Amino acid sequence: MRCRECDAEIEGFYNFCKHCGAPLDDDDFDEKQTAHEAVRKQRSSAAGMLTAVFLLFLVIMGTAVFLVYRMSVKAAEHAESGSSVQTSETLPPITETTTAQTTTSPTTTTTEETTTATTAAAEPEPGTVALPEDVLRRIVEGEGDPIALWKYADYDGDGLFEAFALTTVGETFFSHTIECVWFIDAFGNLTPLYDPTAQSYDESADGCFRVCDGKGFFWFTHAAFSMNHSTKVYSVSEGRPYLLEISDELNGFYQDADGRFYTTDTDFSFAGGFSAVQYELIYEPERGDFRLGSRMDGITSDEPEDEPEPDPWDEPAYGSPEAFSW
Repeated sequence: MRCRECDAEIEGFYNFCKHCGAPLDDDDFDEKQTAHEAVRKQRSSAAGMLTAVFLLFLVIMGTAVFLVYRMSVKAAEHAESGSSVQTSETLPPITETTTAQTTTSPTTTTTEETTTATTAAAEPEPGTVALPEDVLRRIVEGEGDPIALWKYADYDGDGLFEAFALTTVGETFFSHTIECVWFIDAFGNLTPLYDPTAQSYDESADGCFRVCDGKGFFWFTHAAFSMNHSTKVYSVSEGRPYLLEISDELNGFYQDADGRFYTTDTDFSFAGGFSAVQYELIYEPERGDFRLGSRMDGITSDEPEDEPEPDPWDEPAYGSPEAFSW
């Protein structure tokens, strides 16, 4: 502000001019207050602009972070759906239809013949997605030997379908000679399991596959030169094949009308000679294997199991002292 008497510049608020001593009136104070308010408004406007810029920056950064998060989530979902398929995928076939015209004379009759050809679509590469049954079978056939036994199923209940296959090198006088037993997982990975020497397998009229407690089992009976028959039983755990420990103790892997699993053994008695006896197989889910149970009653003989058989050497015909007394 300026003094009205000496026109001197005065800084601050005073009642008298410090240069000439003239009193300062209210108009001088209003002028000072107006200038002060102008400076304050200018500063407030600058602060408001900075606040607006800062808020805009926060909005932009938050939007960018959200977009990056959504892109990462979508990428993870896409990768998961492409690398792990819960059910086997069957590729849609490609169908081509062609129409041919045929003209006959002298009646000049024209007929149209429509031909429909269906070809398989391009197959995915092994190891990327679960493959359908026909693709898995062609992978095994690519090893060069014919498939004698084949079963495609979800063996361990994880939603993915695997397959076991038994291939042969031809027929012998008695049966087929085994070349190899294969396991192929849902993604086309082929694993040889059993490569015997001069072993043959016996065909079973009731198949090579059984289900117990929701778990699948592939089995076959084999022999060396039609002697020493035994049964191999395979299954799958967490996508990997395994041979049941009880396999070497089995002579067949059967199931009766009541759903009970059993195997057979040969029994001999002087009363009935040789006969086949059935023993129950008890499944243990925690091991994924069976154990041998008791003999199944009422199958081969009417005689009580706990009654001892008579000793044939007590009979005179077999050489007791009475047989030679004359």
